[in-house]
Amino acid sequence: MTVKSRLLSDRQKAVIETIRMRLTEKQSLAYLKEMGFDISPKTFYNDKRKVESLKLKRLFHIAAIGFEDQHLARIDIYEMGFKMMWNNVLLEKDPYKCNSMIKDILLLQPYLSAYYESTKLVIEKQPEYQEFLDNHLQQHEIEQEQWQLQEDYDEEGSNGDNYDKSEIKEEYDPNRKF
Repeated sequence: MTVKSRLLSDRQKAVIETIRMRLTEKQSLAYLKEMGFDISPKTFYNDKRKVESLKLKRLFHIAAIGFEDQHLARIDIYEMGFKMMWNNVLLEKDPYKCNSMIKDILLLQPYLSAYYESTKLVIEKQPEYQEFLDNHLQQHEIEQEQWQLQEDYDEEGSNGDNYDKSEIKEEYDPNRKF
């Protein structure tokens, strides 16, 4: 039994489903009846009010029981799905179907981007992760500088010119966006 299941009854979980599906009162009561909960409108609204009052508490419980695992699992599922979709595109002979499949892949990209962006926000809130990122960024900058020095050395050695680096009009900036 998870922490989440202790917060909500099965009926309250079903009420959440009606909220997510944006059902009217009549549709909600019919759906709940199908799910085995034959309740009055008053009980429905009481459950709905209770669920609304538990929003923040539910978020804390979700965070406590493995937000990171869920988050990573969803990213992995999207990436696996993209790989499978591209495999299907490569196997498809009909150009129209290929284009349709590629369109579907492109339509899913914003979802994965949102996961990556939210991952970044979560990490920025965690001091130990921020230290890891700072170290990683510093190592990346060192590698970029070494690469640039090697490139300058190779360029100088390959054409025999000893150019004056002060003549370079624009300095190399590894963070520059092109």
